[in-house]
Amino acid sequence: MILRQTRAVFHIATCCQGHIHTSTQLAARDPRKEWEKFSEGIRKKGSVKNWVRDRLQQQREENSRTFEKSKREYEKKREERYRNSAGHGGVEGDLPEKFLSLLPTPAQFNATFDKALSKFPDGADIVKKFPRKYWPFLHLSRVDKPIGSWLLFLPSAWGICMAPGFISLPLLGLFGVGAVLMRGAGCTINDMYDIDLDKQVIRTRDRPLASGQVSKEEALQWLAIQLGLSSLILFSLNTQTIVLGFFSLVLVGTYPLMKRVTDFPQLYLGLTFNLGALMGYSAAAGNMGLAPLCLYSAGICWTMVYDTIYAHQDKVDDMKVGVRSTALRFGDKTIQICTNFVSAMGLSLLLAGLAGGLGPTYFISTFLTSCMIMKGLSLVDLNNPRSCWEFFIMNRNIGIVILLSIIVGKII
Repeated sequence: MILRQTRAVFHIATCCQGHIHTSTQLAARDPRKEWEKFSEGIRKKGSVKNWVRDRLQQQREENSRTFEKSKREYEKKREERYRNSAGHGGVEGDLPEKFLSLLPTPAQFNATFDKALSKFPDGADIVKKFPRKYWPFLHLSRVDKPIGSWLLFLPSAWGICMAPGFISLPLLGLFGVGAVLMRGAGCTINDMYDIDLDKQVIRTRDRPLASGQVSKEEALQWLAIQLGLSSLILFSLNTQTIVLGFFSLVLVGTYPLMKRVTDFPQLYLGLTFNLGALMGYSAAAGNMGLAPLCLYSAGICWTMVYDTIYAHQDKVDDMKVGVRSTALRFGDKTIQICTNFVSAMGLSLLLAGLAGGLGPTYFISTFLTSCMIMKGLSLVDLNNPRSCWEFFIMNRNIGIVILLSIIVGKII
């Protein structure tokens, strides 16, 4: 009886050491030698309890050493990147480190906006206000994660506010509702395309279609409802904006295919998401001009930055399932290339302000937002999904600052 209990503890203790073995590895091990090693450990420690406690302590110490080693290696690589940045166009080579140190970190920047926006219900709270049977459909449209709706709406708001004359609040409201509906439709289409891929990726396997909470037929019906409501909003606008709206539908419908056929789906997303800058200006002004085209260009560069960093969260799974992205294409040069896109974004915003006749506050503010993005790039850890997500969230706040810059720039 005691022997059986001791053998059972032997197997439990082995698990406590953090070992997970495949069948091939188990076959290669010698059970007799393992048992002798375990028995010798028990004799030295005096009891099974002491031996297990000692092994757990050793495991914790080993994990701590591994963590510290990884941290030191990351800091060393980061310092090397900083030293070499002046030669290859990295962040610290373009802007003095002392100047960047004056700007808030992405965490501090996000905390300020989170506090200001905390008075409004978040996406999860909005979903809970609906009957439970509708929750899977709202999750399918990512209503619980409004960051995408923000990033779709903000370029539209830039265009509306950049247009000459007074800012139309009803028009901002229409485009806000339209952004939520079109983002939901885009997510539904994306999940219908990617249902098999989503089942293989840790971050997406719980999505309603991949997990079976919603059938393909139900998803198609839900998509029709969202597109129908979006069409009602679109047909209330002028003819030029309607034409742009139909073009955006083509982009939304084909975007999910891009990750299968090109390494630059983020560029296609930029073309799709930021078309609202042209639509918003067209709806407000009734014509087109250089200012909205520059805003469109700035938005595309902006999307290339934040969505490339976002894609680094899934790069391991993407390589396994064959999904393509700029994160995989740029690789170790991601920071350098994204820095160049930020510079192009800043130049496009400068030209938009000049074409729109905005005041000096706009130019100061947009310059600082570009610097803030560069500060974020200097701190992001591309191998840490949480760090990538923090940078991604920061861009909602960047977009809000640019919007406020346009509004104030029309006055001062």
